[in-house]
Amino acid sequence: MEIIKVRNADYARYEELLLERDSLRKEAYIAHGMYVKEFGDLILEVFEKQVACIRKKKQIAYYQRAINRGEAINQIEIDALLAKEMADYQRQLDEKIVENDAAKSMTEISELDVLKIRKIYRRIAKQLHPDINPMTGKTPELMELWNAVQTAYRCNSLEDMEQLELLTSSALKSLGMGEMEIEVPDIGQKIHDVEEEISRIRNTDPYQYKFLLEDADAVKEKKKDLEEQKRSWTQYEQELDDITESLLKSGVKIIWAMK
Repeated sequence: MEIIKVRNADYARYEELLLERDSLRKEAYIAHGMYVKEFGDLILEVFEKQVACIRKKKQIAYYQRAINRGEAINQIEIDALLAKEMADYQRQLDEKIVENDAAKSMTEISELDVLKIRKIYRRIAKQLHPDINPMTGKTPELMELWNAVQTAYRCNSLEDMEQLELLTSSALKSLGMGEMEIEVPDIGQKIHDVEEEISRIRNTDPYQYKFLLEDADAVKEKKKDLEEQKRSWTQYEQELDDITESLLKSGVKIIWAMK
């Protein structure tokens, strides 16, 4: 089922760069998951405090505006406005909760299984990668397979990868794509672009997280910093509560929702 490629002398280089890029993307994905697994609870607690403070600060601004105008504070309207203004923050918070829960369920696999997965991925990618086989992007069946391969590869699922290799071979055979000649236009520029992407992945987060996680002192320092952030936001939240209390004690009238 090996696909024949003969029209570009630089094709082998391009193919290897694509596989290296995909491997780095996977490492970055796993590094991000392990980072969240290590720090996720603290990151979530800090963000929850931030969101609470933002909401209370906005609420104080609405209170102060009503007081300055000599109007009653309509808590019903303010709650509706705050819900709208805080919707994006709430969405981010919900996403962080889901991400944190998912990271906690991550499991490590043996080096042998990692090697098996990498070898299977390379074999499939040489046949199915959209940048290597242009027919993948034009064939829904192959594109669906490729998306499933990407998911299984990122999640380190050896069983899924083994099954998908069989499905890939069967699909290519049924579509009459056992052997084909592929030409990649502007391959020099494409090689340059992939090389730049590889460099970008290596030198930015989340790939860089892996080096932090390998350093016990850096992990300890990161947790210390997050704890300090949480204390700072907690203190600020108390200050906002005190401001709110002083405003409500100033004799202003408040309209509450009836239960």
